[in-house]
Amino acid sequence: MMHYRFSAIVLLFLLASCGGNNQKINQTDTTLDVSATTSGQLDVNPLSGYFVKNTIQVTDSLTFWIVDNQQAFDSLFGVAKTMNNTITQPDFGTQVVVAATMPPSWYNTRIELAAATLDDATNNATMRFATTSDANKSSSSITPLWLGTVPKNGKQTFNFYNGDKLATSITTIQ
Repeated sequence: MMHYRFSAIVLLFLLASCGGNNQKINQTDTTLDVSATTSGQLDVNPLSGYFVKNTIQVTDSLTFWIVDNQQAFDSLFGVAKTMNNTITQPDFGTQVVVAATMPPSWYNTRIELAAATLDDATNNATMRFATTSDANKSSSSITPLWLGTVPKNGKQTFNFYNGDKLATSITTIQ
């Protein structure tokens, strides 16, 4: 009989601990960031084989342009065709050209795209650039240039950074 009482008491405790709670329990791990990310890589295709025309005077330390038509592109940039390089023409029907340039330098300065992201929610693009140069002075100066194409995405703001510092923002309506 004692065995039945003990079993009944154990059963009563089990029912009380499991069956009496009808509250809905929301199990969320608050240590994880569950918000959806809205940023992704910006589809950038670098262009090579172009130079800044000598009729263009670049005076800022790093100057940025968004070019959306062939006429404006041709007024700013010339083709540096050699026997060994391939020149890719931008398709202004589906792309815009992003350009970064600096004043002429005697130190073989290069402009490099360090990162490019697109915020899907706002359609804002962030492009981060870095510059490098040789320590030795060369025999001629060149105007550093970086060119690339990005897809047209309607109204879009481009935030251009020189390293970690915001250099300028340009809003386009494509």
